[in-house]
Amino acid sequence: MTTAHEEEPEAGDQREPLPRPLDRLDRLQQRFPPLAVAVAVVKKFGDDDASSLASLVSYYAFLSVFPLLIVLATVVSRVLAGYPELADEIVRTAAGSFLSVGGDGVTFVPLDVSGLALVVGLVVGLWSGLAVANTMQTAMDTIYEVPKVRRSGLLPRLARSVLLLVLVGVGLPLTTVLQGIAVRAVAGPATSVVTTGVVLLLNTAVIATAFRQATVATVSWRSVLPGAAIAAVAWAVMQSLATGLLTSRISGAQSQYGTFAVVVGLLFWFFLLAQVTLYCAELNTVLAMRLWPRGLRSVVRSEADTDADRRAYAAYPRREAQAVNLEVEVTIREADPPTPAGQPAIAAKPTDG
Repeated sequence: MTTAHEEEPEAGDQREPLPRPLDRLDRLQQRFPPLAVAVAVVKKFGDDDASSLASLVSYYAFLSVFPLLIVLATVVSRVLAGYPELADEIVRTAAGSFLSVGGDGVTFVPLDVSGLALVVGLVVGLWSGLAVANTMQTAMDTIYEVPKVRRSGLLPRLARSVLLLVLVGVGLPLTTVLQGIAVRAVAGPATSVVTTGVVLLLNTAVIATAFRQATVATVSWRSVLPGAAIAAVAWAVMQSLATGLLTSRISGAQSQYGTFAVVVGLLFWFFLLAQVTLYCAELNTVLAMRLWPRGLRSVVRSEADTDADRRAYAAYPRREAQAVNLEVEVTIREADPPTPAGQPAIAAKPTDG
């Protein structure tokens, strides 16, 4: 069991005041909900070290996407041997759902290899894909303050990873393929607008489902919808803007830097997608747990200032609990005397025995 003791603010705040301009800015952001929520999301993102988790997600995503796409290109080219244009369109659509470097930027050439080689490529891609899903579970459990002792074991974690891989790896490209089919079947601007809206709704549902399945915390549909909707729109906008930009930049840089330019560009793209996704997940927790407004004092001086600060800082030690019989006590003081130079800020207490 984990407990936390939070002391109430004492009358007459003896803490060193913030500089006047910063204090005014702090009061302003706390009184303006949209700004307060934005500050709280950025603060919690940093507290959770979510940027490092996004780096791991992007690394494994980069390792998994290329083997899987090459296997897809090989299988599709053999199944649709009499329809090469359709096979090429399917592969490009699937690649564009994640890479945003369609067109002449990157081409996935079918391999003339044996069944064993295809199996090896598939295994490598699936291993990396499961690593992406596993890292996302770690990220979501961290974001939702799930104690380590309550997180999924090996087999339940593997089952969740497979489900996440199917949801994101199949669901998102499938909606893009359906959009392309609908636009070709009924041409016109109205059809394009309607299909785009339907695809955004479907992608929102896919991402919301992934958010709920990626953590053992009890998460309602309502609580994940804001972040899922923003993530779906952000992915669509980023893909629309990045397709031409990345393709032109990579094509231009290839003459000077070769394949290295493609690798760096795609790694950055995956990192950006992971960052945006985790920011949206942080938004869900900030809204659901009412972790706003956060005081700027917590940013500048690492002091718990508001009620949201106290609840957030009290939750961080709890999620480190790794044994069911471990009790974690958190005491939050309103002010601490300055630590003498040369002494540690936190001293270890002697234990009996």
